[in-house]
Amino acid sequence: MDFLTDLFSLLDIRDSLLVLLFLFVAFLIGLITGWLYWRRRLEELRTELTQTAQALKLQRAELDEIRIKLANTEEDLHRANMDADNFRKKFHTCEEEKGQLRADIYTLQEKADGKGATATAKGGGADAAKVALSAAMGSRITKADASEKDDLKLINGVGPFIEKKLNALGLYTYQQISQFDDELVDQVTDAIEFFPGRIARDNWVGQAAALYQTKLTNPAALKKAKSTPSNPNDLKVIEGVGPKIEQLLKKGGINNWDELANATVSRLQEILDTAGDRYRIHDPGTWPKQAELLSKGDFAAFKEYTDFLQGGKSPG
Repeated sequence: MDFLTDLFSLLDIRDSLLVLLFLFVAFLIGLITGWLYWRRRLEELRTELTQTAQALKLQRAELDEIRIKLANTEEDLHRANMDADNFRKKFHTCEEEKGQLRADIYTLQEKADGKGATATAKGGGADAAKVALSAAMGSRITKADASEKDDLKLINGVGPFIEKKLNALGLYTYQQISQFDDELVDQVTDAIEFFPGRIARDNWVGQAAALYQTKLTNPAALKKAKSTPSNPNDLKVIEGVGPKIEQLLKKGGINNWDELANATVSRLQEILDTAGDRYRIHDPGTWPKQAELLSKGDFAAFKEYTDFLQGGKSPG
């Protein structure tokens, strides 16, 4: 302020007015320039705000579209789950019918085995085969009698009926059956009026050789194999049922052979499905049939049936 006071004291009135006018004009120019700058900046901000609002509007529209797609996808997923449930129910029904058909096939096959394929016996074939086998005893086949009898039913494919026929031919031991060659297999097939090719298919010779070796080295194992199930609460004797599955079945209210025999395949499959993928792959189609045989005390038929099975399932 002292500087301005000194400055104006040196100037006359006219010069002072000119200085004031100059300062006013400079202030006015600065004010106008600032106003123009901030107006321009305000317009830029308004433009940016408009663009941001438009971008937000587009994003909201895209979000709404995504929500609609998500809702449609959830609806499609719900339909797919319903279709999967329906398919699973149909599958279980088919499995139940398949299990019953397999049981019927086994029953028919058992009856056919009992009749002994009489067609092959026509023309004296059975009698001729018996004579040939009798001649082979002591030379090609070791002789044996009833006192040396092995449990031939431990051979898969040999039931009580077929065992009696083999015994009638003088065939009592695993050692004798392990000595069969192709010609002897054909002769035995004709002699017991069996289905051609069945002995080779079931590999009686290989099974008998293994059983004979076990008899020589570990007879206790054979004794254990001969024992029949006695505990109706032991579901593990069912082919295809292990300790874990037994626990699942009992947790599901199936505690013994009778209850398992009366259970539907769909109910068993539901128990397995609930336990997860690890158990869902198991096929319970034959379990009720096995349990029914055990419940009736028909252990011989149970063994024949389980010999017919592969891992608890019907072959093929």
